[in-house]
Amino acid sequence: MTAAQTAGPAEDTLVVDESIALARRYAEALVDAAQNEGGVDAALVELAAIEEDVLKRFPRFAEILASARVQSAEKDRMLREIFEGRASGLVLRFLRVLNRHGRLKILGAVLREARALWDRRNRRIPVRVRSAVPLDAAQLDSLQQRLTRLVDGTPIVTVSTDADLIGGLVVQVGDQLYDASVKNRLAQLRQRLIEGKTHEIQSRRDQFSDPA
Repeated sequence: MTAAQTAGPAEDTLVVDESIALARRYAEALVDAAQNEGGVDAALVELAAIEEDVLKRFPRFAEILASARVQSAEKDRMLREIFEGRASGLVLRFLRVLNRHGRLKILGAVLREARALWDRRNRRIPVRVRSAVPLDAAQLDSLQQRLTRLVDGTPIVTVSTDADLIGGLVVQVGDQLYDASVKNRLAQLRQRLIEGKTHEIQSRRDQFSDPA
């Protein structure tokens, strides 16, 4: 049995925490460098496009960049050949830095952490909304205004549809969940009915119990 097979939950958690910490360090370096050049949003959009249109579309190329068997110099040549003149100088330099340190495989994690960091610096609050049906422009505008009053910053709203909700909305702001769906109200009603029935049954039992 290998060391990896014998690793317990604590070791797994430690590895995950270290990976997140590493991604955050590179994310901070990226955001700081892009901020000095006045183009953080552009850099994040560009890296997201590279991840989506290149690495996900061509998984074999992504595997090569992540492989420890391919020499760093060869990966650097490929990065320059593919992205020079197509990507901004900042983005290409950052990809080459990741490569020199053998970190290209964590590009996705770095990008997520960089987005989160830039949102925090600009007091942009990610808000996830699930709706039973698609929302029209007026409903989205009303929701945006209500969320602006609710959160301490600018809400960045992502809306998805979930027919299982039956009606209403579920709004998640960080760790806080606001469930105003019909599904949740029905579940609460059902729970109250169950609790009421249980209380009724217990009362009937008490009527026939032996006196103390």
